Amino acid sequence: MASSSASMVNELSQPGPQVFINFRGDELRNNFICHLEVALKNEKINYYIDTKAARSEDLDIFFTEIEKSKIALAVFSKRYSESNWCLDELVKIMERVDEKKLRVIPIFFNVTVGDVEQQTGEFGDNLHGGVRRDKDNMHKWEKALRSVPSKIGLVLSNYRYESDFIAAIVESVKEVIALIEGGGKGTNMLSTNISSLSSSGNASSRDTKQPKAPLQRYGMQQCLKQLKEKLDFDSEETQIVGIVGMPGIGKTTLAEMHLQTWNHRFVVNEIFKGFREKSRDHDWVKNHLLNAQLNRPDNEMVKVFIVLDDVSDKNQLEFLRTNSELVIKKGSKIVITTRDKGLIEGLVDETYVVPGLNDKDALELFNHHAFSDQEYTPTKNFDEMSKRFVHYAGGNPRALEELGKELFEKNEDQWKKRLETLPHFCNENIRRGLRSSYDELTEQQKHAFLDIACFFRSEEEDYVRVLLDSYDTKSGEAAREVIELADKFLISISAGRIEMNNLVCTMGKEIGSSSVENNFGKTRLWNHQDARNALILKEGTVSARGIFLDMSKIGKGIALERKAFIKMPNLRYLKIFDSRCPRQCEAIDSCKVNLPDGLDLTLKEIRYLHWLKFPLEELPPDFNAEKLIDLRLPYSKIQRVWRGTKETPKLKWVDLSHSTKLIDLSALSNAESLRRLSLEGCTKLAKLPEDLEKMKNLAFLNLRGCTSLLSFPEMKNYLISLKTLILSDCSNFNEFQVISENLEYLHLDGTAIKGLPLSIQNLGRLIVLNLKNCKKLESLPDCLDKLKALEELILSGCSKLKSFPDVKEIMENLQILLLDGTPIKELPSGLLHCAFQQKQPRMMNGLSLLRRLCLSRNDTIITLQSSISQLYHLKWLDLKYCKNLTSLSTLPPNLQCLDAHACISLKTVARPLAIPLPLKEHAPSSFIFTNCENLEHVAKNEIIHYAHNKSRLISDALNRQNKGLAFEALVATCFPGSEVPEWFNHRASGAVLEPELPRHWSESGFVGIALCAIVSFQNYKIQNNNLMVKCICEFNSVVGAPSTSFFNCNVGGLSEASDEQRTIKSTHVFIGFTSWLNINKCREVRLKKGCIPTTASIKFEVTDGTYEATDCEVLKCGFSLVCESDNGSWGGQVDASPMVCEADEIGSWDADVAANPVVDEVRQGESRFLGLLRRRGWFFTL
Repeated sequence: MASSSASMVNELSQPGPQVFINFRGDELRNNFICHLEVALKNEKINYYIDTKAARSEDLDIFFTEIEKSKIALAVFSKRYSESNWCLDELVKIMERVDEKKLRVIPIFFNVTVGDVEQQTGEFGDNLHGGVRRDKDNMHKWEKALRSVPSKIGLVLSNYRYESDFIAAIVESVKEVIALIEGGGKGTNMLSTNISSLSSSGNASSRDTKQPKAPLQRYGMQQCLKQLKEKLDFDSEETQIVGIVGMPGIGKTTLAEMHLQTWNHRFVVNEIFKGFREKSRDHDWVKNHLLNAQLNRPDNEMVKVFIVLDDVSDKNQLEFLRTNSELVIKKGSKIVITTRDKGLIEGLVDETYVVPGLNDKDALELFNHHAFSDQEYTPTKNFDEMSKRFVHYAGGNPRALEELGKELFEKNEDQWKKRLETLPHFCNENIRRGLRSSYDELTEQQKHAFLDIACFFRSEEEDYVRVLLDSYDTKSGEAAREVIELADKFLISISAGRIEMNNLVCTMGKEIGSSSVENNFGKTRLWNHQDARNALILKEGTVSARGIFLDMSKIGKGIALERKAFIKMPNLRYLKIFDSRCPRQCEAIDSCKVNLPDGLDLTLKEIRYLHWLKFPLEELPPDFNAEKLIDLRLPYSKIQRVWRGTKETPKLKWVDLSHSTKLIDLSALSNAESLRRLSLEGCTKLAKLPEDLEKMKNLAFLNLRGCTSLLSFPEMKNYLISLKTLILSDCSNFNEFQVISENLEYLHLDGTAIKGLPLSIQNLGRLIVLNLKNCKKLESLPDCLDKLKALEELILSGCSKLKSFPDVKEIMENLQILLLDGTPIKELPSGLLHCAFQQKQPRMMNGLSLLRRLCLSRNDTIITLQSSISQLYHLKWLDLKYCKNLTSLSTLPPNLQCLDAHACISLKTVARPLAIPLPLKEHAPSSFIFTNCENLEHVAKNEIIHYAHNKSRLISDALNRQNKGLAFEALVATCFPGSEVPEWFNHRASGAVLEPELPRHWSESGFVGIALCAIVSFQNYKIQNNNLMVKCICEFNSVVGAPSTSFFNCNVGGLSEASDEQRTIKSTHVFIGFTSWLNINKCREVRLKKGCIPTTASIKFEVTDGTYEATDCEVLKCGFSLVCESDNGSWGGQVDASPMVCEADEIGSWDADVAANPVVDEVRQGESRFLGLLRRRGWFFTL
């Protein structure tokens, strides 16, 4: 429990059982708990919270209040396990539960049930990370936490809004109170919709016989609230609202509950069912309403509230579209439920789509039916399998009910077998409910639905639309069926892809694979065994509409007869693939489908042909490509697609990648509709078709690794649609010409080009220009500044490129410039120019928006241009392995990462290292100088000085944005060295430091800490490209009080995104500054007289991101508290030992920046601490 507030909450006790709230105060008091208190007060619920205790009360008062209480709310949060008192209270609560004297409801706030039960994640780290916790207490705490069953509890993530979560908690409390006041026996008999712990602490609903809960109680309350917002019962206008969703989702249940809630407002209220049975009688509802009006004594119309349930035909609603006033009086309310929202389009005022149940409600509903009314102790396996069934059902209440009933009283082996068959065999009752939606589809809709279910689930919408196009129209409209299926909730469109509910997909696969069902005699062979039998045994071939054969499941392979496909006149989709290894590693060198006698492929309907490792040199001469849309033959043995040319009016996608024998593409000369062509890895392809310019729709062309390709063919016209051109690693490609002025992505990396044509300036839409490792590139044209949309320019590894072209115009969008491995000495002044106006940077020309600049491995750079400091937006500067770099000029003010690893000649840095500016962002920063063995002592001081100043600015930004606790290193730096700087007033040998702190130290303006570790490496090669120096900090209270504060903090480290492995040669100093913004809120309520921790234990370690690093040793360490000066800025006392910093050097620093208005602005509000830095040297102290 958190510390109590200084103020008392004086209020009269509410009647009824007391509810004790157990929570972590620092984390939740001023937000979530505050809102929960208000909600409990509004419902007149008697509750106890620590703020009701007088400040002079003994801490045992809380245990007394637990004993007085009948209900406890255990609010688990990330920092809950830090607190000994929270855990002690939980132990007491569970003791009372075991005695059947208390009921507990667990609340999971931003933690998972598993985190608490298994003590994992940040919750577990906070529990076990402390090094001074009593083992006996730890055992009791762990036992209490494990007693929380994994299947129950109110979890914040299951609610859309925190207010809904609080409302659910209050409702649960009210139901438990009602049970207590009603004389309920024992502590286990809780309603199934209340998430709470049972009296034994580790039991679940499976342990007890629980009353059946009506289905409507699961997840419907939130739906009712949302539906209420769509109907205004105080309005005098007639309103029509549609409730839509897939079968079984709860439309009827919701409508009935809504009718029951509001029927008291209307004289006539009725629900009309049976629309499917009365589909031919379109006027039956109209006639019923007319008769009801005529039978009234005064023959006067009255307002009605009616529900038209499960409407299946638009004609059944015609009476509402025309002359509705003859039947419905103004001010009436009408609710229509349907599984086809297209039926009510243009008729309803609002539409409510019923969502599936959340995971919590879904699991409760499933378990209610799978385990109800039986004495059963679940195993972990049952819990895991339950979750898999729930996931499959996708939140559909009817499906959850039916699956639960199907598995009722089944053993574990039966559950496992059902899970295996679940994707292929639908529950009969579920299937019956879904089947009616399928039966109402048109023929074309059924074909589209089955094709998607069997073959094209999760594919891109546009792609599927084209494949399913059933009409040979010239309008360009493809597959209207997709929209219609979405309206009927048989598919959904998410992030541009077509998705399908698992239940619906299973039904579709069952229907699609059978030619005897209502499937128009067409079979879709998606199962590998059915596909194999069709190809070898000729089973079902005449009716086959599609065959998908997964080679990873057919063992050693099969051989097909030449005429294997002759009797397949309806085949549209043929795919032979390997789901286990779709990219085909080199170890798999042959196709498992062999054609020893060749192949006849007279498929007149074929639209989709995918054949991984096609074994022939070309497609057969009789192959009909007139309806072909997608052709993919990757890793094949083809030398040409087919002989001669064929008409391919619909061909849009071709993938021949890694077909290493391909030499001729002339077969595609007539593919004028082609959108995407991938020829990656076709190493023998020396030329492209002469008629390439005919491909006016080509948007993507991938030629990566076509090592025989020299250039493009001569073209009179541009490829007007081409946006992406990839020529990466075409090592002999030596002449580039612009073939499209609409290019957005151009990759020429690894080619043999020596330059770019002047026509490159015409690429006004170009976003990325990649010239990496163009070893022969000698120059770039001076027109690069014409590329106004360019965001990324990559010149890495261009070893002959000695100069950057002149830049005269603004490259206003350029954000990434990579020049590593080039001999470029300097950038033109126009490229870097930026000026200050009114103390804020103003872009004049050049690269003032640049965010990332890489100059690594440049042996010609001796120092950086001074104008680099004007790159206001630069975040990342890479100078690795610049072995002749001797000094750094002033850096950009907002730099977040400087990597100067292995700059072996670097000696000095500018003073100041960067111009300080107030920050709007608070991203951590890192300044790396590993293996910079010649770095001078004064330079190291300036680096630390700047790191501290940067951390102050970041801390200020965090304070302004009220970001709360920050335990990450705000700024970290590292450089060669073997001593902890003298200004660290707590130093020790080894990896552990235990400083003594003065009493009430946080009241002296404490704002952060500085940490230091001296690490010995001795030619250490960084593992996993990751090195992290971390510390575990634990603050302890005065003698007799428990540990109060614990956290992990990163002191610094290295992370390499590339495959290059770094080596650190010697001992290094790692220093990190972190801010602890809300330290004053960390006082525990149990700390007497406001005392705070006075001792600390700090342990340092080196890891590779996962495990502790070997061959590394922390030799020394240091720690200092950082506090504010009197005027509220960061500062320190003057009695500390200063670092070496000569007075004349300080004076020169002042002179250098005195004229800078930005520096003047910062100085006006600078801390006494920073003033001391310039006068006496740099230090920290308490």
